[in-house]
Amino acid sequence: MGDGGGRSRVLYRAAFIVTAFLVLAVIVTLPFSVRSIVDDLLGSVTGQVIPVTSTPPSAAAATHINAHLAIVALDESQLMASIRVSGHLMCDACGWSDRLVLFSVTDDDGEAEGMPPSASVVFPASREAVSQTIQLPLRGRPIHYPFDDYELVLGVVLQRVFPDGHVETVPADEARGRLYLTVQELLPRAEMVAGTQIDPASVHREGDPLHYVLVQPLSFARPPYLRVLALLLVLLIAAAASYAVFLRPLQDLLVNVGALVLGVWGVRAILIPSSVNYVTGIDLALSAVIIFLLGAITVKALIYVHDEGGMNVLRRNVGRRRERPSDDGSDGK
Repeated sequence: MGDGGGRSRVLYRAAFIVTAFLVLAVIVTLPFSVRSIVDDLLGSVTGQVIPVTSTPPSAAAATHINAHLAIVALDESQLMASIRVSGHLMCDACGWSDRLVLFSVTDDDGEAEGMPPSASVVFPASREAVSQTIQLPLRGRPIHYPFDDYELVLGVVLQRVFPDGHVETVPADEARGRLYLTVQELLPRAEMVAGTQIDPASVHREGDPLHYVLVQPLSFARPPYLRVLALLLVLLIAAAASYAVFLRPLQDLLVNVGALVLGVWGVRAILIPSSVNYVTGIDLALSAVIIFLLGAITVKALIYVHDEGGMNVLRRNVGRRRERPSDDGSDGK
C-alpha cells in the first residue's frame, strides 16, 4: 500500500509540473495573442501597398504602364494564387499595345524544360482601364496549417504587341522606365511580406527567350494569434483527455467517451475554416489525441476486467488482491 501511494504521489507531482508549465505557457503567450487579434480586428482590412518598381516619376518614359497587383486568394489545396491585375497604359501616340507577362519562378526551373508557368495581361494603347484576374502557382506545405508558409517568386516581363500580331520583348533596361508596379495583399487569414528583389540574371537560364525586368519574392504566412491559438487549444484538449483517462473512473469514461471524442474533434471547427478540405497538421494532432484517448480507455478497461476476474495474466495487484478481506468477514486464511 505504501509503494502504491508513493507511485501515486509521483504521478500527481509529475502531472502538477506539466499542468503548471501549460498554464505558464497560456499566461506568457496570451498578451501576444491578444495584441495580434486586436491588430487584426481594428487594423486595416487591406494589406499595405508595396511598390515593386523603384523608378522615380521624373524618369518615366512618355509611354509606360501603371499596374497594381492585388493578391485576392490562395488556393492551398492546388497551390495557386489568384492575382487581380488592374491598371492602364499611358500612351499618347503609340501604335502598339503593351503586354505584361507574370511568371512564377522556382528554384528547380533549371531542371524543367521550357519557361516557368506564366499569365499575361494586355494593356491597350487607348488608355482603357484594364482589370483582369490571373492565377499563378506558388510553393508551400498546406499540411503544416496553421504553420504553413507559402512563397511566390514573381518574374516580370514587358512586351509590345503590334496590330499585325508581331510581338517584341522590351529590353530589361528600357522596361524599367516604362513600368510602374505595386502589389498588395487582400487575404483574410494570411499576411504578406515582400522580400528583397532577386537579381534577374541569377534566375535566367541559357537559351531562355525572355529576360526578366525584375524578380520579386512574396511570402505568405498565417497571423501569429492563429498559430498560438492552434497550439494552445491542441495542448489543452490533450491535457483534458489525459485528465479524463488517468483521474476519472472507468465507468464515467465509458459513459462519456462519445462526448470526449466530439469535444476533441470540435476544436477543428474553431481553428480550421470550412474552405480547408484537406488533411492538416491540426487534423493529425487531434487524431493522435483521439487515438490516445480511446487506446488508453481500452487499456484501462482491459486492466479492470482482468483484476475483477481474479486473473493472473497481467501479474498486477495479485498480492494486494490476496490480502483483500473476503465477503463473509474472514481474513481469507
